[in-house]
Amino acid sequence: MIRIIIEREIKEASLTDYLTLIRKARKQANSNDGFIAGELLQSKGNPCHAVIISSWDSYESWDTWSKSDIRLKVLDDMRPLLKSEEKVTILENSQLLN
Repeated sequence: MIRIIIEREIKEASLTDYLTLIRKARKQANSNDGFIAGELLQSKGNPCHAVIISSWDSYESWDTWSKSDIRLKVLDDMRPLLKSEEKVTILENSQLLN
């Protein structure tokens, strides 16, 4: 299993539109093979700093979704609402404690 952390800085005036798009993206991700769970968080005191944490059964499942036409379309629609490009971090189970 892997976890994906996506950080986005949203333009303040675009927060409502962003939430509409992120709901659409989550609904689409839910129907993809390998998607386990996802949650949307925001920084305390800064609702425009959004953090999405999702769990996928494998890197391959995430990679397929990340390159899908559906996700890329939602991301294209989302870009005008963002202050900067999203930051994606891919995490896997650590081997450090073995």
